[in-house]
Parts: sequence; structure tokens; C-alpha cells
Amino acid sequence: MKRTQFDFIAYMTPPPENPRGDGRNDVSIDCQTDEHYQNIVKCGFNGVSAIYELEMDEYQKALDFCDKYGLTMLVRDQKSLEQFVIKDLCITEKTVEEFLAEQGDEMQARLDAYAKHPSFAGILAADEPHSGKYPAIKKLQDWFAERYPGKEFEVNLLPDYASAEQLFNDKNAKYPYQKYLDDFVDIVQPEYLSYDHYALIVDHSAKDKMYLRPSYLKNLEQFAKAAQRTGKEFKVFLLTLGHWDFRTVATYADIAWQVYTSMAYGASGAQTFTYWTTLEYEPYNNKSHVTTALVGQNGELLPAWYAMQETIAEVRAFEKAYFNYSWEKCVYFLKGFSNPMTKNLDKNKDECLKKAKTSADVIVGCFKNDASKAYLISNLTDPKDNVTAKTTLCFDKDYDVVVWQAGKKTVEKTQKKKLNIQLRSGEGIFVEIK
Repeated sequence: MKRTQFDFIAYMTPPPENPRGDGRNDVSIDCQTDEHYQNIVKCGFNGVSAIYELEMDEYQKALDFCDKYGLTMLVRDQKSLEQFVIKDLCITEKTVEEFLAEQGDEMQARLDAYAKHPSFAGILAADEPHSGKYPAIKKLQDWFAERYPGKEFEVNLLPDYASAEQLFNDKNAKYPYQKYLDDFVDIVQPEYLSYDHYALIVDHSAKDKMYLRPSYLKNLEQFAKAAQRTGKEFKVFLLTLGHWDFRTVATYADIAWQVYTSMAYGASGAQTFTYWTTLEYEPYNNKSHVTTALVGQNGELLPAWYAMQETIAEVRAFEKAYFNYSWEKCVYFLKGFSNPMTKNLDKNKDECLKKAKTSADVIVGCFKNDASKAYLISNLTDPKDNVTAKTTLCFDKDYDVVVWQAGKKTVEKTQKKKLNIQLRSGEGIFVEIK
């Protein structure tokens, strides 16, 4: 069935009291409440991904809330499939078979209980595995698909800046990142692709200097082309939690920049990392530089929550039109002579969009269907700089165009083969030519 909705998934659900999952500190309040799940819906998300739940009753309670409010839920049951992949207990097909023979019935009983919920969308089966785990993941995926057809078996891959040891379980490996991605596609044959690449960087050792990771667009291009080649969708994770050398995200530009650059490459969904501020925060010994996410530790709505709400509302306005087209390629137009993020990209041209004059760098996703073409234009400048892109798109001839911007639809005509647009920092627009 053809997709009509962009997936916005809130990763890291409201935690239960005293969570025993990834969060190690005690929380004296129970945040699994109507109010906090209503806030997820108000923000615009259509699904969640569980993380702090550990016991079955905690997952069941989260699923009950999702049933009630029309959300889907990816369960990350740390007592079922995931631990055996993550902890290297199953890294060959043989050990998977042994594990399934010994514990498959118990594991299925847990998953059967979740599957009774209408909101159960599937499971987060493995997060950032090395390639040596692919045969095991394939075996577990087949086991899961046989029992839960139509449900997601999500495997989230590493980005291109991961180390050789992270990617290939060998610190001396000389393989390119492309092999990590291609082997996953060929061995696992997943239903869709997912990965995380966080480009908004802050250098704490250099007076908190901010910059954009140069390989961000190339990594997007790799996933877009893999999805195009295989007929799969791909989804991304968004940076929404300040941690390590990643910035604290607080503004519309911070979030919109990530969403629209991903959509320029044809992404079909995005998860937050994270929705809830992680409970591992240690204010007096915070070596991980953890700050805040969309929601504070006690559930307060932060500026980033409202920025996410604004961005989601914009995408919801044109998502059906967006999914009427297939991604074809990307072209880019620069104010100057170079941009580190465009250095290694494919040098594409478009037959209809001939050129552009722009006051700031933009990336343009080119889409098509049997009848027409469309473009997703995204302001490529660093959100920290708050730069508006004033851009003139130059076409091969005059067209009637539909422009989707800031949640609104306008119908226009190009003038002398040109369309003038203006993009706020981080903003993207969708243009259909007729």
C-alpha cells in the first residue's frame, strides 16, 4: 500500500517510576500518564519507540496509552530479541538456532502479549550492530516475520563516522563504509533502512565552536541510492538531545534543517534522539555533556518541543503530495565556490531545473512520477548562523507550480521561466511543477 504519511517517531517514551532500563538513576515520579502521551500527540508524532520500559507490565501500560491515543509503538524489549543481538550472544546462524530452540517459546510468549495491542508496530531489534551480526539478524528477522507478518523488525545502522571496529568488529579493517551498508542490504534483506547521523557539532575543547559534519550529505546520498536501488524506504534519526560533541537542539532551524535535508533525499520517516531527556544526566559530573531534549526529565515541555511541533505541522501539510513522487536525485546550488558537505556528492543535473541564483547554499531533491516532477528545496546553511536563502529557480520553460511552504499551499506561475523563493534558516519547501 502506498505511503501517505511521513513517520515522526518519538524515541524514548515517558519513563515509568524508577526505570531499570538504560536509565540508571531513580526517578520518584511515574511519567507513564495520559498527560505525557497526549503531549506526544499534540506535538504531531504518529508513533513512539519505547526505551525505559523493562518489565512486561511497563510495556503493556505504554501500549495501552498508544492504543488510547492512536499512536503506534516499536517495542524495545530488552529481555527478548535485542539483548541477544546487542550483547553478541548470537552472532552466527548456528547460535541463533540454538537460542531459538532453547528460548524461542518464552520470547514468543512475550511478543504475543504485545501483538494483541492495535498499536504494536513491531520491535527495535538491533541498534547500531557491526556487520558480523548480519547473519544472526537475518535469522532472527525471518523468525519474527513468520510469526508477526506486517510488523516492523527495525535494525538501525551506524553512520559513516563510526570506527572500523564499530562497523566491522575489526579495528584494522580497511573496508569502505559503503560495504557496511551494502552487506546489510544483501545479507539481511530488510523491509526498510534506518540509520543515525548527527551533523550538528559543538567542539567543547575549542571554546564550544560549532560546525556541520562534512560527510552528512554523502551519508544521506548513500542511503537514498540504496533505497532507490532496492525499492526500500529509508528513515533517519534526528539529533534532539545535547550530548557528547553534539549540540543542544532548541530552535526551529535546528530541527527543520535535519528534517528537510533528509526529505530532500527522499526519507520516509524520522525518529528523535531523544524525545525525553535521558535520565543518565549527572549535573555535577557530566562527562557526556548531556543537556536536554524535547521534554525535560520531569516532563516539562522545552523550546525544542515547540520547534518540533512547528516542523511536523509543516510536513503534515504536504506529506501526501510528497509521497506521490519517487526520489530521483539531488542537485545543489551554492553561493560561493564550495561547501565541505557537497564536495563528494554526485554531480547531477536536472532537465527541468536548469540552474539557480541564490544568496545562500541550498540542496534540492528532485522527484518524479509518471505525470510530473517535484522538488524539495532545503536551506543548507548552518542553523546557528540564522541565514535566510533568497533563491531564484530557473526552469527550462514556464510552468504552473504548486508551492508548499510553512504549512500553506499556493498555486503560482513561473515568470520568464523563474520562480523566486525565500527560505528561513533550516526551512524547506516542496514545489510541484505541472
